[in-house]
Amino acid sequence: MASLSLEQTLSSWLVTYLTGEVPAQTRRVPADFGRLSSQIRPGDVLLVEGRTRISQVIKYLTQSSWSHSAIYVGDALLRWGGAEAQAALRRWGPEAAQLLVESDLREGVIVVPLSKYRDHNLRLCRPHALPGEVLEKVLGEIFRHLGFRYDRRNILDLARYLTPFHLLPQRFRRKTLYLGSSGSREVICSALIAKAFYKAGFPIQPESGAIAGPGGRSLVQRHPSFIMPRDFDLSVQFEILKPYPSGGA
Repeated sequence: MASLSLEQTLSSWLVTYLTGEVPAQTRRVPADFGRLSSQIRPGDVLLVEGRTRISQVIKYLTQSSWSHSAIYVGDALLRWGGAEAQAALRRWGPEAAQLLVESDLREGVIVVPLSKYRDHNLRLCRPHALPGEVLEKVLGEIFRHLGFRYDRRNILDLARYLTPFHLLPQRFRRKTLYLGSSGSREVICSALIAKAFYKAGFPIQPESGAIAGPGGRSLVQRHPSFIMPRDFDLSVQFEILKPYPSGGA
């Protein structure tokens, strides 16, 4: 019991440290929140330039501005009903009509209002020609994971983010994001969202495979555990929307 208590203490300390905020990044082009609110649709993926220590690690290792992703569900949770919907209404009130689902290292898979990211650098990724029935499957899979929490039993999954990554050879840096259990990656990274699209038959970021096909190559879908926020930005399956004020870049 003593060792378990020590492991829990170390894990809690690591979570608190990694989720602590660092000095705010520069607001390159402030998002127009009114425009974002009117443009965003259920199934859209919101990319966020995070401000926590773990966000800085992810940005450095992926060489991308985007360290976090959330999927917009709007008022779909309220329409589905149930305990999670009632809890969202109690906590967020009218803002529960514009909800995101995200994976948080501290709290697990949760719903948050879109307004949480009002003051962040943002990008909106919209899946191309997503049929309504496929969207329902995606949202159903996302809602099924609400309440899931990060598995803190293996503190090595957390401790790797304290590594001085600048000392690693460049070819090894991104690979460190894929260490640890698949359960830990689902909470820290974008794997939860990718998994939901994957199960609905909608690929995120295909990669070249070894099987011969048209042009000598075929496309093999990358496993959702290896999808990072930047992959939504790069995916040919998603349209990129920039909710900036008129005249913004």
